[in-house]
This record gives sequence, structure tokens and C-alpha cells, in this order.
Amino acid sequence: MKLKFGLLMLGALFFMASCGGEKPAETETTHEEHSDHDGHDHGDTEETQAEPSTYVVDTEASNIRWEGTAVGVYSHFGNIAIQDGNITVEGNAITAGSFTIDMTSIDPQDENYSPEGPKEKLVGHLGSGDFFDIENNPTATFEITSVEGDQMTGNLTLRGHTDEEVLTINQLEIAEDGKMTASATVSFDRQKYGAAYSFATDMVLADDIDLQIRIVASK
Repeated sequence: MKLKFGLLMLGALFFMASCGGEKPAETETTHEEHSDHDGHDHGDTEETQAEPSTYVVDTEASNIRWEGTAVGVYSHFGNIAIQDGNITVEGNAITAGSFTIDMTSIDPQDENYSPEGPKEKLVGHLGSGDFFDIENNPTATFEITSVEGDQMTGNLTLRGHTDEEVLTINQLEIAEDGKMTASATVSFDRQKYGAAYSFATDMVLADDIDLQIRIVASK
């Protein structure tokens, strides 16, 4: 009887040991499969995430076209230069950046002038304290704060005043050779920035100034 009982106990111990040995092996296999799965997922994520790239604005190729209107009478338009800037791109989207506008470079291109009112007179007036007070504020800046779809939001600083403006992106091309071309439009209210010139016919002088911005930049 003792021998039989001993054999039964030995068999039970062997069975328990066998079951106990199988469970850790199963757990270890599951862990290895999970690790492989995690590693594969993380690897895919790292491969699909684009590294941010900074593009430096080419000031010779970039430009801003401005236009102001006296409603029902005439409009003046021209160019103004971008002094410097940089744009951050991730994948195929702009995510950050800023540029500086040279307010001393206002260059009218329209033909609505006369000997009594030449374009030089307009430039002097726009640069005076009536409008942009260029002597004290020779530059303006735009700093991007967010981009969603074709809407680029940022802070425009003009004549010492900062306000939020939303630009509409009309074109964005990022070439493999490290060159980027973008264009955007915005209309801003000059009154918000202290350019509040008033005279007898100011009621027909539009508050909004339209800008067409073209940026060419490279890595």
C-alpha cells in the first residue's frame, strides 16, 4: 500500500510539474509575439513621421502685392519687398514660420497719377504718420501660429500694433530639390493698426488693404 501510495504521489507531482512548466512557456511565447507586434508598429510610425524642415526665404524671388481702393473712384496697387524669413514644413504642410516686410520698399505700379499727384507723393503719404509711420516702424512682421487646411493663422505686426490675421493658401509646392513655392492672400483692416487717415472723402477710402503674398524658399 505504501508503495502504491508513493507511486500515486510521485505521479501527481510529475503531473503538476509538467503543467506548471507549460504555463510559463506559453506566457513567454505570447510576450515575444506582443513585443514583435509593438516593435513593428513603432517602426512603421517612425518611418511615416516626417522630420520638420526649415526653408529660408529667397528675398529676391519672393514678393508681396498690395492694393488699396477708394471705392468707386480708383485703386492703387504695387509691390513691397520681403526682407527675410523662414518657413517650417513637415511632410507636405507648413507648420510654422515668420517673415519680415520692408515697409520702406513700397513701390506703386498702377497708373492713377498726375503731375499734381505723382506716385512719389503717394509713397510719401503712405509712409507718413497718416498711414504707416515708416520712420518709426520701418518693418512689419507676420508670424504663423497655426495652419488648418488652406487657412494659415498668424500675428501681423504693423505700425507697432499686433493683431491676428487669417491667410488663405492658394498654392503650395515642395520640390524634391529642396525648393518651396507658396502663395497666399489676405485682406486686413488698416484701422486696427492705427493707419486711420481721415479726410473729407474718407468715407469712400476702403479700410481693407489686399495682399497677395508669394514666398519662394529653399533648405
